[in-house]
Parts: sequence; structure tokens; C-alpha cells
Amino acid sequence: MDVMKNEARRPSSAQLSALGVDIGAASLGAALTLSYAVGYGALIFSAGLEPWLQIGMPTALVSCVVFALVIALTSSVPFMIGGPDSNPAALLAGLALGISSEVRARGGDDAAALATVLVSIALATLTTGALLFALARWKRGNAIQYVPFPVVGGFLAGTGLLILSGAARIATGVPITLATLPLLAHLRWLTVAPALLVGVGLLVVTRLSKRVAVVPAIIACGIAVFYVGLHASGLSIDDARRAGLLFSPESIRDLRLPVTQLREVWFGPILSRATEILAVAAVTAMTMLLNATSIGVTTSHDVDFNRELRAAGVANLLAGLLGGIAGCQSISRTLMNWRMGATTRRAGVLAALMCVLLIGGLPDVIALFPKAVMIGLQIYLGGAVLIEWLFYAYKRLPWHDYLLIPAIMAIIAGYGIVAGVVLGVVAACLLFVVRYGRVNCIRAEFNGSSQRSRVERTIEQNGLLDQQARYLYGIGLQGFLFFGTAYSILTHIRARIETKGAHRPPDAPKVRYVLVDFGRVHGVDASSTASFVRLREACAREGAQLVLTGLPPTLHEWFRKSGILTEGAREFASLDLGLEWIEDQMLANAQGAPASLADSGRVANLPDGLSALRPHFERITLRAGECLFRQMDPGDAVYFVNSGRVMVALTLDDGGSIRLRSFGAGTIVGEMAVYTGSRRSADVVAEVPTVVERFTLATLKRLETDDPALAAQFHAFVVRVLAARLVVANEQIRAAAY
Repeated sequence: MDVMKNEARRPSSAQLSALGVDIGAASLGAALTLSYAVGYGALIFSAGLEPWLQIGMPTALVSCVVFALVIALTSSVPFMIGGPDSNPAALLAGLALGISSEVRARGGDDAAALATVLVSIALATLTTGALLFALARWKRGNAIQYVPFPVVGGFLAGTGLLILSGAARIATGVPITLATLPLLAHLRWLTVAPALLVGVGLLVVTRLSKRVAVVPAIIACGIAVFYVGLHASGLSIDDARRAGLLFSPESIRDLRLPVTQLREVWFGPILSRATEILAVAAVTAMTMLLNATSIGVTTSHDVDFNRELRAAGVANLLAGLLGGIAGCQSISRTLMNWRMGATTRRAGVLAALMCVLLIGGLPDVIALFPKAVMIGLQIYLGGAVLIEWLFYAYKRLPWHDYLLIPAIMAIIAGYGIVAGVVLGVVAACLLFVVRYGRVNCIRAEFNGSSQRSRVERTIEQNGLLDQQARYLYGIGLQGFLFFGTAYSILTHIRARIETKGAHRPPDAPKVRYVLVDFGRVHGVDASSTASFVRLREACAREGAQLVLTGLPPTLHEWFRKSGILTEGAREFASLDLGLEWIEDQMLANAQGAPASLADSGRVANLPDGLSALRPHFERITLRAGECLFRQMDPGDAVYFVNSGRVMVALTLDDGGSIRLRSFGAGTIVGEMAVYTGSRRSADVVAEVPTVVERFTLATLKRLETDDPALAAQFHAFVVRVLAARLVVANEQIRAAAY
């Protein structure tokens, strides 16, 4: 039994392998993080601040420990690595130099200048932490997902180029420009050979093999080549360090906490550069969100942006209290961790512990890591990103989206990340506007035959409406309207209604009514109202009545202020009400139509052969709002509408009701329940004072026995009514299908 327990406690080979991967990834992560930190510290304390480098370097080193530990423990991506970042470091370099110069200009000594610089760096980091934490608290992290995909690709390509530029800067010791580019041709072979072996080797081998062991193996080969070459050249470790081939030992023993410097701080220069401190916070926030987005895209991992903001916020607050520099989640270190095969938080925690060990107790160890190998790692990381977004992205994206990627990359290389991302977003928005302007916002086109109101008409009235159906031209709009789509809508309608329109069919009748339905419009741009003002003017020239239905409240207000609704256009709350008004106008203006048909269609004008039914009718007078029958009442009668109008209303669960159909004079209602033998399916309510004639089912059954010819004529009349309704419904269905 004890043997079995011991076997259960013994780590499996898979666990040991995973631990080995995490240790290897943590070692490289710590080496990269500390190497970057040394570079950022040297960047901040340069250009006149070099004498303070030994005191200022711990501000970058302590940030390595804080960010690596906090990000590893709290990030939504388990293999995420954090640390100081180049973007805030560049801004902090300008801030430190400006504050130092101002303190000295005001008569301050070196001690006051140094204390003010250290406190200003800490304040910038604390401000960054507060901003990131506030954004997480307000749940604004997901806003980064609205950044267009090509902009993210351009940011990644620009980051890859900056990584390669950073590698060249480490190799030459100066920023890479066109003037300093020839320096790359004069590098020592001890720099070039290990760097190319590691960089190019990893680029090639990792695409041929997915084994995790190839990464540390090639890095080990690079280190071996460097030290073999160093020995063959007869150089010692000190000689290599003086030649710039190795890093200098750095530790955090000289770290000065901001609290201990407050007595010597000059707060005036800090307050005068409050905008620069806020700029550090804003740039770090944008960099962090873009880095997290890019990591999610590259690794196909879901990222919780609010959680990432919170993690980076806490890390910056802790780093600021210790006097550290601002930082965030890192693309290069995280991708290295991921490519090494690390999938848990253990690698990040181990990296933080190794940073503590190296900078706290063994600063000489990190100094033995060859710069050439780190240059090779940067060549690998930067090259992999560039290959992905300059080569493979060309096959996946449309050409107009792809062109944004190299354009943004070029802007980032020349003017920085902020300029590249901002201009990239602007360009992507312009492309979206152009492409969206080509989207057809016209959901449907119809005339009086294909679209009818919910008012039931008599057979004769339906015939009159069919004759005048082509006098109506209607369109239903959808989506979001802005100046581009609104102008295309204007052009389309004018081509249809103008007498001399180039695209107007030669046999098309003159349009008398133009109906525009906004029922499915989700939003509008204020500038779109100008196009509808021109539409109203075009309708006035052609003698057509403009009818607008379903206007959103915002658009209604803009149309009212622009005069569209007060100078000839008619507005209705819904498409149904607008169609009803137009149909009433058509019937009232029907030439040659008997007044009884065009006006009321009274039951007094029953078809020939049905006049004998009048003695069997029971007249009912209804007040407006009075119910004729209710849902679930027995279907025991048919009602002829003599005058006025009734509405079929469906009661909703919330107590409200909606109009299904209205029946005017000359129509019948309630026949379906009579013929199916079912109960009433909806309420029927008088919309206005109404007179109906009731014809009961009992009377109809009696007539089928006593006067079968009269009963048959009644049945034939009902069939004609139902057939007419079916014809109208078929036209609407046919129009909807197209």
C-alpha cells in the first residue's frame, strides 16, 4: 500500500516535461525582461542624465519584478508576461530631461533635480495605474474591440519593425536611422553570427517543427557559438563587456523609494508638466489594450480586456509606490513564453522570482547573457510578426484592407505608435464610410398593388385601387442613414418619379404619391436631412405628395427644423396609417367612380340578388370604442358594416392591443368563425360611431332550408369577398419575396 501511495505522489513524465518547459520559458522571460529594462533605464537616464544611471536603473529593474508577478497572477491569459514598455519609457525620458532642466534653471542643485525626476517618474506610474484601474472599473476595456482588424494588424507589423529596430540599436549602441544604418555592416562577427543563428534559425526551424525543445536548443547553440568565438578571439569576459558584447551587472540595491525623496522635491516643475504625465498614462493604456488585442489575435485566446486593465492598473500602482516606471502586458515576452510552450501561470511567476534572484542577489549572472543572443531573439520575434502580417495577411484580407497594414507600419516607424494607430483608425473609418455608402439601404420598393393598408375595402374599392396602384411609389428603408446613403436614396427616387428621369421606364405613369418608410431605420446622421429636403423639392416640382412614415424621434425633430414636415410633406406614425391615407385619397379622387363606392360603400348597395336579405338583418349602432364582439365569443353571426368603421384588435399579454385590420362601410366581418365553427379569435371594436347589420348563423341555416337559392347567393358573395382578399394578400407576398 505504501508503495502505491509513493507511486501516486511521484510526478509523471508529462508533469516533469511541463515543469521543464515552464522553467525554460521563465528563464528566457526573465532574461528578456531584465535586458529590456536595462535598455529602458538607459533610455530614460540619458542625454545629460547619465551620471544618475546607477541610481535610476533600479526604477526599471523593480518594475520587472512587480509586473511579471502581478500580470502572471491576475491576467485573463495564463501565459501573459508583463514588464516595462518602450512607449511610456520614451515619454518618461522626455519628462525626466525636461524636469531636470527646469529644476536646474530655477537654481536647484543636482540632489533636488534627481529627487524631482525620481518622484515624477513614480507619479506618472501611479497616474497610469489609477487610469487603468478606473477604466476597468467603468468596464471600458471592450471598447478596444471596435478598433478595425487591419489597424490591429498594422500595429502588430509596426511592433515587429520596432522590435527589429530595437535589436539593431542594441547591436550598434545608437538609434537606427538612414544615417546610422551603415553601422550594421561593421558589426563584429561575435555579434552577427550568434544573432543570425538564433534569429534566422528559430524563424526557419519553428515553422518546420512544432517541438518545444527546438527553441531552447537553438538559444543554447547561440550562447555556445558566442563563448567559443570569444575564446577563439582571445577575449576575456571583461574585454567583451568593454566591447559592448555583454551587459553590465545591475541590481536594485541603490533603489530610492519616492517617499524618502519628498523633502528635496520641487513640485512646481512637476505640476507644469502634468499634461506629459497624463500623456504617459494615456499612451500606456492604449498600448496595453492594443498589446492584449494583438496577443489574443496571434494566440487565438479569448482576452478579458477589463481584467487586463485591472491587472495592469494594480501592477502600475504597486510599481509607482516603489518608484518604478510604467509598463503593461508585453507582446514580445508573452509570445516568446507562448512559443516556448508555456500554458500556465507558473512560467510567469517563476520569471518574476528569477528576476528577484538575479537583480537582488546574482546581478553578475544576467550580465553573462550575450547581447548577440538577445538580438537574435528579437530578430525571431520581430521577423515572425512581420512574416505573419506582411505576407500571410495578404492572402487573407481584401487588398484595400491589406494596404492599411504596411501604411500603418510605416507611420509607426516614422512617427510613433500613437500617430500610426490614430491615422490607421481614421483611414479605416474612411474606408468603412465609402463601402457603407455602397450598401443598399432600400429594403423594399412597392406600389399600390403590392402593398396595402390593413383597412378592408369592398370588392369595387379594391378594383379602383388596383387601377390607380401605379400612381404610388413607395420604398422601405433600413439600417443607418448618413449623407452617403441618403444621397443614393435621393438619386434613386428622383430617377423613378421625375418625368424626364434617365432611368424611368417610358410607359411608367406619373407618380402622385411618394411614400418613404423609416420603420426599420436604426439611426441617422444630421447631414442626411439635406437629401430629404431636396427630395421634398423634387416631389413639389413633379406635383407628387411626399408621405413619410415611421420617423424615429431624432429624425422627426431634424425634419421639423429643416421645414420638410411643415412645407408639404405628410407624416404618419406607421406605414399602415400612411398607406391608409393614400388609399383614401385615391378613392376620393377616383374618376367616374360612384360616390357611394368611392366614399362609403354602404350596405344599401348590396350585390343584385342579396337585397332579399335585408329583412333578415338586425341593425346595431355602436359608439366609438364600443365592442361588437370579443375574443372567444361564439361565432354565431356575420356583420355587414353599414357606416363607420370597426377594428379587429388582438389583446396582448401586457393588457395592450394591436390593430390587425379595419373594416369600413360595405365590408363584412366575422364570417371566418361562422364558417369554421370556432370561437372568435380577436376583439372587434368600433373605431368611430358605426352602424352594422347582423346576419345570424341561425337565420342562414333556416334560409338554406326555406330559400336555398338566396342562401347559395350569400355563400357565393362571401367566396368573392374571400377571393378578393386572397388576391391582395398574394400580391403582397409576391412583392415581399422579391
